[in-house]
Amino acid sequence: MHGIKRVCIFCMLTTLLPSILIVLPLYLRHSKYADVVYSLAESDIVEIKEGISSIFCEQHVLRMNTSFHAVQLSHSPEISKKRRKHIRLKKSMTLPDDTLEYWGFFLLKGATVALKVCSRFDGSRILVVKGERNLKTCGLQDHNKNKPNLANNLGTVSVTFETVAEEVHDEKPKSESSDEEAKLEEMERLKAAAEQFIKNHQKSSLAETILTLKSNHTPRRRRDLVLDRKINHGGTALNYTGDEPSDSVSSFETGLLECYDGQILLAQSFPPSSQCHNVKFLENGTHMIMRHDTTADGYYYYIFYSDNDLVSNDINAIFDIQKPTFQYSRREGSRDCVNTTTCVFPIRFFSDETVIVEVPTRDGIEHEDDDYTTLVSTCKPRMAVYVIFPITILLLLVTCSFM
Repeated sequence: MHGIKRVCIFCMLTTLLPSILIVLPLYLRHSKYADVVYSLAESDIVEIKEGISSIFCEQHVLRMNTSFHAVQLSHSPEISKKRRKHIRLKKSMTLPDDTLEYWGFFLLKGATVALKVCSRFDGSRILVVKGERNLKTCGLQDHNKNKPNLANNLGTVSVTFETVAEEVHDEKPKSESSDEEAKLEEMERLKAAAEQFIKNHQKSSLAETILTLKSNHTPRRRRDLVLDRKINHGGTALNYTGDEPSDSVSSFETGLLECYDGQILLAQSFPPSSQCHNVKFLENGTHMIMRHDTTADGYYYYIFYSDNDLVSNDINAIFDIQKPTFQYSRREGSRDCVNTTTCVFPIRFFSDETVIVEVPTRDGIEHEDDDYTTLVSTCKPRMAVYVIFPITILLLLVTCSFM
């Protein structure tokens, strides 16, 4: 019995423990503290702490393909009450039936979003969802895989700009008979779309969930709709092939509501306007406005979708975002990097330091073709700690040689 016990101890010291001491540092280096990639947009401010340890990392290396600001603080940063950044984003999209497009923002507590939106035809809707870093889609984007999915790799705080998918023509003089015929056909399509929309939604229980602005035969005066709520671009519109069944309107909308159940901050339809050709229409006059005040940090997604099975819907939106920023000072013993593409911060042993990265932007930015960028966060291993593992293996082998 005593001999079996010695054999078990010998096998453990020569096989099991050395194996653990070999696998553990490899796991820490290449998995737990491997490089972390962040997808950021202009004006984003994020705290970088994933994949970093004060025990196993001696340096924190940041690399980005554009310039950025970074600061290392010995304590958690505070939100500035005076310093705010204004971002204006203009969006135009064309959505076929049962398709969606969305934009995601990372907003700090105290941020405000004012959204102006209009659509050319009936059936346009918006959902405002508070979600995770990667917005779940519950398979709603997998119904059409014949074209590349532009929502792939929508990471964190990304905002992707798109051009209008179909050409918009200027109005011609009324004297031309061809234009008169085109207008009559368009009015017939609008009338049929409105009748079909009301018919579908009178039969659906979704009418109790979504605030629907029903259209009348006579035009009505536009009014402001102000909503005060305490509270990455992607979608399926550009993947549309037109072979979806026409009776899938309610199932698509039901799938959206079920997918984001418990996360929806706003579900709202908005009235159509024949003049909603581009964002210039929103810049002039009074239009539907939604205002949101965020009371918690998080990822907020604005999801636009169309519920019109007759025509593709033109939707235009203008985001006016007031974003608070972190306040910090060099006098507090912090280290920083300004307008650089590579930054290296030393990490003290057993410290509780944090790194804040800010992507600079122009005040009042309106449009950029490529506004997303990639940040790579790297943990440079602390060799004084990792060398303990092979030394321990040698000590085990030496100990076993005297057994």
